[in-house]
Amino acid sequence: EILLVTGVQTCALPIFSLALAGCDGDAKPASQASTPTDAPVAAAAVADPEAPRFEVHVEAPSKAAAGQEALAKVHVEPHKPWHMNTEFPVALRIKAPTGVTVEVLKQRKDDAERFDDDGLVFALPFTPTTDGPKTFAGEIDFAVCGDAACAPETIPVDFTIEVGCDSGALC
Repeated sequence: EILLVTGVQTCALPIFSLALAGCDGDAKPASQASTPTDAPVAAAAVADPEAPRFEVHVEAPSKAAAGQEALAKVHVEPHKPWHMNTEFPVALRIKAPTGVTVEVLKQRKDDAERFDDDGLVFALPFTPTTDGPKTFAGEIDFAVCGDAACAPETIPVDFTIEVGCDSGALC
């Protein structure tokens, strides 16, 4: 069993010290020392505890025109060997900035454009109604899992779009 403490894996049971040699600082078991080819296999099966488990990013236009619908997408991509927990109640909550209409402020699993082991994507259609910078703020809830543990996450989702005239046309 591997426990997650503030996003870092630590050894929980001595039985896994065989597979996670060096996790608790003890000497390597004799069975591992006598078969050096086993060590790389065991190490490859365990995620680097210092490596990020996932990436969250927003795909959005840098500029938009007032009165015209635009689209942003919020992506979650787990890093191998982690994968999305498709049973977890994922959600995206967005607070619409003043001067912007957002079609759906809270999205759930069934609203996702994509939700499988390899990632999660929420589409966020919006229509600016006034000019100027528009800062969106929100949160996304999801969980990524490894072989022995899952890590639920709530990550802030913030981005800014400049709203103004499109292509130099008269406003």
